[in-house]
Amino acid sequence: MVDTDAIARGFLAAHDAGEPYGPPSATAALTVDDANSVQRTFVALRSINDKLIGYKAAANAAALQKALNLEGPITGALFASGERPTGCTLQRAEYRNLLIETEIGFRAARRISARVNSLPELRVATTTFAPMIELADPGFARGKMTGTDLIAANSASAGFIRGAPVQVGTFDINAVRVTLQRAGETLHEANSNELLGDQWQALLWLVNRVVELGYVIELGQLLMTGALGPAHPALPGAYVATFSGMGEIAFRVT
Repeated sequence: MVDTDAIARGFLAAHDAGEPYGPPSATAALTVDDANSVQRTFVALRSINDKLIGYKAAANAAALQKALNLEGPITGALFASGERPTGCTLQRAEYRNLLIETEIGFRAARRISARVNSLPELRVATTTFAPMIELADPGFARGKMTGTDLIAANSASAGFIRGAPVQVGTFDINAVRVTLQRAGETLHEANSNELLGDQWQALLWLVNRVVELGYVIELGQLLMTGALGPAHPALPGAYVATFSGMGEIAFRVT
């Protein structure tokens, strides 16, 4: 039997020491259920000293799921210590393998502890949405990583940059064109409706999966639906992410 508590405590010790995580697959074969159990314990331990402020979807791309032997997207938790302000400078030395992603984030309008059954119910349960940059980092030293490793270590949730919020009902969230540039070079362009064809459907999946895994979404928590366009290695330079009709997020990597 896999000692999921021991793995989670090992992750926490490495996190607190600023050291790379040890991939569980190097010593044990984790099932997806095992990996989710590790993640829940890891999140619970971290939240003692670091406020849990939301959840995110990850591994939305079919090619990545295939490479990691995953059957679908996965989820992770977001912590207050990971938030960085617009205009910030990110130090690559503070991360293991930092990746940059463009996303959309929603804010919960109420506590959600049970399955949401419809899109109208979901819209009532959210207050605003905002442009987001996810700072993704699996936390492992370079080398082979499995899908269950990724889940166990909180699905590469390292941080985020949050743009200005927009009130739900005042803007079509599926009509956003997203562009990410570094030093004036376009890295990618994407449409906000590329996730499941509808941001609301992507949010519904995330909310219900988070609840299914035993978490409770609290009033005001952040919900990030997943990457729009590919993830990019955080190379040095000045970045600007533009979200049509919603503004932009600028930051620098050194």
